[in-house]
Amino acid sequence: SWSLMTGGLERVVLDLTRMGAGFGLRMAVATLEQGGPLAERARALGASFHMLGKRPGLEASVIARLANLLRRERVDVIHAHNQGAAFYGGLAGLICGRPLVVTRHGVSFGKDRSHVWLSRLATMLAHDVVCVGRDVCQAARRIDWAPAGKLRLIYNGVDTSIFRPRPNERQALRRELGAGPEEKLVISVGRMAPEKDYPTLLKAVAALAGQAPGCRLVMVGPGPELPLLEDLARKLDMNQRVVWLGERADIPELLAAADVFALSSRSEGVSIAILEAMASGLPVVATAVGGNAELVEQGTTGILSPPANPGALAQALLALLNDPARAEHMGQAGRARAQRNFSLEAMVRSYAGLYRAASSRRIGRR
Repeated sequence: SWSLMTGGLERVVLDLTRMGAGFGLRMAVATLEQGGPLAERARALGASFHMLGKRPGLEASVIARLANLLRRERVDVIHAHNQGAAFYGGLAGLICGRPLVVTRHGVSFGKDRSHVWLSRLATMLAHDVVCVGRDVCQAARRIDWAPAGKLRLIYNGVDTSIFRPRPNERQALRRELGAGPEEKLVISVGRMAPEKDYPTLLKAVAALAGQAPGCRLVMVGPGPELPLLEDLARKLDMNQRVVWLGERADIPELLAAADVFALSSRSEGVSIAILEAMASGLPVVATAVGGNAELVEQGTTGILSPPANPGALAQALLALLNDPARAEHMGQAGRARAQRNFSLEAMVRSYAGLYRAASSRRIGRR
């Protein structure tokens, strides 16, 4: 991948690293650019970790460095995450005869023509193109010209033993956030980046001031837009109604303390954050974009709202905040759905099988 910053893609890398040994896998992790805050966690999980030090723009020398790393680490299969990493990984794989598996994590590619051709070349180099949702598969066919024979659908998974309701700890966790017994906590977890469209969420919660006065918004995650969002919250007179937590390691506990999970994205693949919220027993209010409709069953595990529409998002939140019994029922249904369809074990098992099949096709130089 490009780095090990905080995000859904990076969580998949760490989960594969953490659970891979149980499926007979030995993992090495490489980033094209910097390490990021999760690099030490990858090392702690037993993976060798390497930074390739790529500078901005295309850099051919990275291909040779990566090929040498593949030989040195005795790698059998390259797994690249998204198309930029797949471009370098695929060319390095050609040099030393290693097959490439690439995971396409989202649908927000193709806006720039150079990215389109990079994406198509990466698809040509890949033995398998894993899509994390059906919507992503459609994008791979449409934008990347991926042949159907290369496409594999593997949903992101979540560890439902870590992300779970914590009824015995809930009140203590809420007190740590300064929440009283009658207050309602809406939580959102993700990078503070443009594609998440957090201004829409802030405006939606601001619109609830008169209808849900005990509602507070808990924002978890780092990102480049954080200063702009904090400024918007001040302009909306929300200083007392928003809690900015930044990057946190205790996300399972934070989710267990909340009442509703909200996501206002403009685009999504299959959101790890939504899956974690579902596993934690939270009802989900999310925008009807990308793979969100594959995760959230409308009216059963949550409510889907049109994107970039603060009013509609506010009404969806209000429907759950004003009906705790309905919210609790949706949360229970969401956890059951996460356990049934989106387990971490199923994800890792699928990737392990794909690696073995790709390795058996390895040809060329070592």
